[in-house]
Amino acid sequence: MTGGGTAAPRRGLVGGALATIAVRGIDLPSRYGFHLLVAASLGVEQAGRFYIVYSAVTALSGLGRVGLDRALTRRLAVALAHDDTRQIRPLLLRGMALVSALSLLAGLLLYAGAPLLARTLLGKPALIEPLRLAALILLPQNLSTLMAGALAGLHRVGQSQMIYSWLWPSLFCAVALVTGLTLPGALLLMALAFLTATLIGAVLLVRALPAAHDAPHPALPTRAHGLMHDGMAMFSLEMTQLLIAAAPVLILGMLADSRAVGLFSLAWRVALMVNIVVSGIAAMASPRYAALHAKNQAADLNRAAAQAIGLSLLLTLPAVAVMLAVPAPLLGMFGHGFADGADVLRILALGQILAAASASMPDLLGMTGHRTALRRLNLVSLTVLLLGTLALAHFWSAAGTAWAVSLSIAVNGLGALILARRDLGLAPWRALTARLLKRKATA
Repeated sequence: MTGGGTAAPRRGLVGGALATIAVRGIDLPSRYGFHLLVAASLGVEQAGRFYIVYSAVTALSGLGRVGLDRALTRRLAVALAHDDTRQIRPLLLRGMALVSALSLLAGLLLYAGAPLLARTLLGKPALIEPLRLAALILLPQNLSTLMAGALAGLHRVGQSQMIYSWLWPSLFCAVALVTGLTLPGALLLMALAFLTATLIGAVLLVRALPAAHDAPHPALPTRAHGLMHDGMAMFSLEMTQLLIAAAPVLILGMLADSRAVGLFSLAWRVALMVNIVVSGIAAMASPRYAALHAKNQAADLNRAAAQAIGLSLLLTLPAVAVMLAVPAPLLGMFGHGFADGADVLRILALGQILAAASASMPDLLGMTGHRTALRRLNLVSLTVLLLGTLALAHFWSAAGTAWAVSLSIAVNGLGALILARRDLGLAPWRALTARLLKRKATA
């Protein structure tokens, strides 16, 4: 392998890392502002209800995307890697049509199933109307995510993360600071924020499209009609991540009162601030994984995975340290009573260390075509999550739910590292350790 082949990925990763760090500087305040406004405006009980609805929307959003945003990232990255840009527009149109249709169906499912979910499963009839109102969120949320996935595939990392991550909560906060919040108002404002993010994403995407032409020697087919197949292959990863974020809240909502749900939900959202960084780095690295694997550049692929883990740890450990050291004051910033979730936040913070230590490795399996192994890993992780939550939440309420979540994250991350070593011969932790020791020796 030539020196130029190594340098180019390195420069791309450094540029992507800088873009990711810059985006996080906006993302974290906007996310904290979103949860701060919700908690301070609604209180523990109403915030618990909001997060139950929010979690239901989060889980159902996966059915409206079925992994198509990630599939589009991979397809567009491969097309650019082989200079075959003629397929990009058909892929985009196909993805938009599929996501629109599926999201509308998911919204109808949520609207029609609201009484069953609220009365029978959750035992909280007051949530029927909020759940029905939340059905409006699904279509704009999923379309904005698709735009972000397409921008990532075109290597517009900063723009992708803006649409996916910080734009909608920033818009939400800007309006909520002026108008105030109620539970129905918060849900409507979310829908409007996602709609605005979708429109801005569409403009950025049109401007980012390259001129269409065929590659002289395309290595992989990129036909638009196969996009759904690729999306379904990524769907298990999508649903694993969404259910890790949403299912514990819903299960706890069935087993405990709204106060316990409110305490866990806010602690979990604070812990997920770390996951925003980890997922952002995965979004940065995913198209590069696809391109490097398509070009059979195994050494660069291993180096890219090691750099993604190293960057994740560098950016997340300070935040995790704060969560472990002063969880009560941190949660107390959100309003009276939330500091009671301090132990829950500590447990969840431990899980986020494990997530950072295996950052982007499940995405790497998907981007390199190891779909069967990824599906099996995700099935194991979800089984641990669901059974663990049902068992531990029954005895230890919010704290038990937190332990189940952290255990599931550990299984998913460690499993992905093992599968990457077995199926691809990659050892990113060995590469990262060797690099750190080399730097120490030369210092």
